[in-house]
Amino acid sequence: MNNFTLSMITLALLGLGTGIGSASAADSMSDKEVKPTLGERITEGTIQGTLMRVEGEYFWVKDDVGRELRLHVDQSTKLDKVAVGDKIKAYVTDELHITTLQRESD
Repeated sequence: MNNFTLSMITLALLGLGTGIGSASAADSMSDKEVKPTLGERITEGTIQGTLMRVEGEYFWVKDDVGRELRLHVDQSTKLDKVAVGDKIKAYVTDELHITTLQRESD
């Protein structure tokens, strides 16, 4: 029984070591482009334009019609790496909360 318990503890520790490696692999994937889910594509609106400024949890975007819109982001928002001046496409809820923000190629 002690050998079994020791084996299980060893396997658990090895599993934790593998998990740490997986976390660093996930971090390196953070540079990859984010994609909206099928549900977002069907149920949410999109806003395309230029990122004008970032103020805390709000991204100000000038849309293709020339309106400046204040869009909300939080920890649940999937974000590409973007900078002021980038062309973006945002999937937004009716309350103008961004669920996915993609950087558009020029």
